Amino acid sequence: MCKYLHANIIVGANAILPARIVGNDHSPKLPKNLETLLQHYQFLNHVLHSIRLLRKYLHTFSSSHDHKWSVYLIRLNNIFSLYKSTLSAVLVLPLTLSSCQPDNFNKLLETLLHASKLLRGLHLLKEKEFQNSSIIAHIENRDYNYDTDISSFINSVLSCSRRKIMLDHVFINYPTAPRLLTDLKDISDAMINHFQNTVPIKSTLPSHISALPER
Repeated sequence: MCKYLHANIIVGANAILPARIVGNDHSPKLPKNLETLLQHYQFLNHVLHSIRLLRKYLHTFSSSHDHKWSVYLIRLNNIFSLYKSTLSAVLVLPLTLSSCQPDNFNKLLETLLHASKLLRGLHLLKEKEFQNSSIIAHIENRDYNYDTDISSFINSVLSCSRRKIMLDHVFINYPTAPRLLTDLKDISDAMINHFQNTVPIKSTLPSHISALPER
C-alpha cells in the first residue's frame, strides 16, 4: 500500500509540476545609484557611437546635428558634474558640433573616450562592491534561516520557491480491503502518515551550518 501510494504521489508530481533545473540563480536588485551609473555610462557610449559615425561620414553633417548636440550637452555636463571626483580633470565640451569640424572631431572623441573609460572603471568597482555586500547579506540570511526557518533555508539553497500538488483522491491498496479516499481530511491524514512513517530518512541534519560539506 505504502509503495503504491508513494509511487502515485511521485507520478502525480512529475506530471503536474514543471521540470526545473536547480541552481544558484539569485539575482539581487541593483541599487538606484548603481543603476543610474550604468544608464549614464550607456548614454555616454551612445553619444560616442554617434560621433564616430559622424566622423566617418562627414558629408552627412547638418544643422540638425548641432541641435541634437545641444540636447546631449545638457545631460553630458550633468554627468560630468555628478562624477567630477572620478573624472578628476575638468572635461570641457564644445557648445556646438560645427566647431569640432576643423580637427575632424578628434578632440571631442578623445574627451568622450576618456570619460567613458573612467565611468566604466567606476561601474566595475561599484558593481563588485555591491556583489560582495549582496553575497555577505545572502550568506547571513541563509545562516539565520538555518537556525530559525529550515524550510526557507532549503528553498534558498535550492534557489526555488515552494510548490505543491493537490490530490482529490487517493487509492489505498490494502490486500484485504482496498479503499478509495475522496475526503480531503482523510487524504491529508493518509499523506501525513505515509511520509512520517514510511518514507525513510537517510540522514540527519548537522548541528550547525558550518558542518555541511563543501560543494
